[in-house]
Amino acid sequence: MVRKTIAMDEDLVKDLSMFARKEHRDFSGALRYALRIGLLALENPDLTVKEIKDILEAMVDYEMGNVAELDLKDL
Repeated sequence: MVRKTIAMDEDLVKDLSMFARKEHRDFSGALRYALRIGLLALENPDLTVKEIKDILEAMVDYEMGNVAELDLKDL
């Protein structure tokens, strides 16, 4: 992990601190998460933030082996 010093507006720091508490993350983790969501939103303007978060969550489920293959006979 690379460490950088950045200058942020005081209101943005307050908003991010509140977001971090709501998400049960530390400030750095909340900043990384919000930045990742923001960059993905810019790269995929046709997706909502909720859809992006759902995709990221599904990727974690897949990586953790919590996903079973869908059997079409069960539908």
